[in-house]
Amino acid sequence: MTSARTGTPADRTAATHSPELRAAAARLGRRRFLTVTGAAAALAFAVNLPTAGTASAAELDAAKIKSDPFTLGVGSGDPQPTSVLLWTRLAPSPYESDSGLPRTRVSVRWEVAHDERFTRVTRRGTATAHPEFDHSVHVEVPGLDADRFYFYRFRVGSWISPVGRTRTAPALSANIAELKLAAVSCQAYHDGYFTAYKHLAAEDLDVVVHLGDYLYEYAVTAVGGARNYTDRRLPAHYNRETITLEDYRLRYGLYKSDPDLMAAHAAHPFV
Repeated sequence: MTSARTGTPADRTAATHSPELRAAAARLGRRRFLTVTGAAAALAFAVNLPTAGTASAAELDAAKIKSDPFTLGVGSGDPQPTSVLLWTRLAPSPYESDSGLPRTRVSVRWEVAHDERFTRVTRRGTATAHPEFDHSVHVEVPGLDADRFYFYRFRVGSWISPVGRTRTAPALSANIAELKLAAVSCQAYHDGYFTAYKHLAAEDLDVVVHLGDYLYEYAVTAVGGARNYTDRRLPAHYNRETITLEDYRLRYGLYKSDPDLMAAHAAHPFV
């Protein structure tokens, strides 16, 4: 029997559009389908990732975190009609290889509210920041109303993150008259400041679509390349091409520490 991959175009079309495959895709839904076929497949080849009951057995007492762990801000993305993803990463020292934290788990509380002062909290919960994921946190918040703004924040001990604003997608049956979005790409830290993000953060938008090249692997000098800092110096480990996992985590920390990029992430959901 000829497989769908090696058969004729008609064979492949028939297999792709079979009722069984269509039903399976519908059950999975867009986000889950992408997760199980893309990200999960990639993670199968990763190493040192947490598994239930084995990784990060110890948990850090949040009272021992003596400086702000939310130096990289907050973000949201992939809005659905009734849910949205929230992000932060704990990094008291984002330019250091360990981000200033020991290799232990950290409990992170999150809140979603209708108002910026959090007097009307609609969802809250606790997530775990694993050292294997560089103490980053991804939370999928369910049970939200469609086409609505929400405010969110994170807490670790007495530390409270900046407040972010996000928006859910319209209902699947909604009649959409317009969509206000920004398309961004190719942000190169060493080529200059992210001033465009400062203006984007103040725009009235539904979503920001990032088209790729979130960071570049090229060396960044002590003065930030074309930024030409006069009041600060970057560590020497940025002045080389990113190759290892640690290199990339440090580079993400450098990019996400940019105040204008942080402002854009806090203001709008990204896709």
